[in-house]
Amino acid sequence: MAVATRSVTDICHAAKAAARELAQVDSATKDRALLAIADALEARVGEILEANARDLEAGRESALSSALMDRLALDERRVAAMATGVREIVALPDPVGEVLDGFRLPNGLDVRKVRVPLGVVAVVYEARPNVTIDAAALCLKSGNAI
Repeated sequence: MAVATRSVTDICHAAKAAARELAQVDSATKDRALLAIADALEARVGEILEANARDLEAGRESALSSALMDRLALDERRVAAMATGVREIVALPDPVGEVLDGFRLPNGLDVRKVRVPLGVVAVVYEARPNVTIDAAALCLKSGNAI
């Protein structure tokens, strides 16, 4: 199997470009994408567990601690919980565009504090496959690239 690698800089540039597009995606589209993620997790659980088995083998070969191996390990229950978590995020209101505060200045200018996407979110973690899904789902819901 060929493995393609990209530099962190290249990945960040691509995320920045994606962030501009994600910030403009409507709620319904984001929710459909999230539901597709949840459905794919359930439909491809066999492939996910097979890939996880390879990760666990590499972890054993690298002498990872038992605690780290436990965090890395997936089973059908954990994958189902990941899909459930994504569906729970779908049920949340879309934060993008929510008006938090506002007032009118004496000159008639309206000032509003409105929630907007951050842009690009970077997450650093190890041996937690569920974090990949959780972080991606939360960022998608809030219109951010990750």
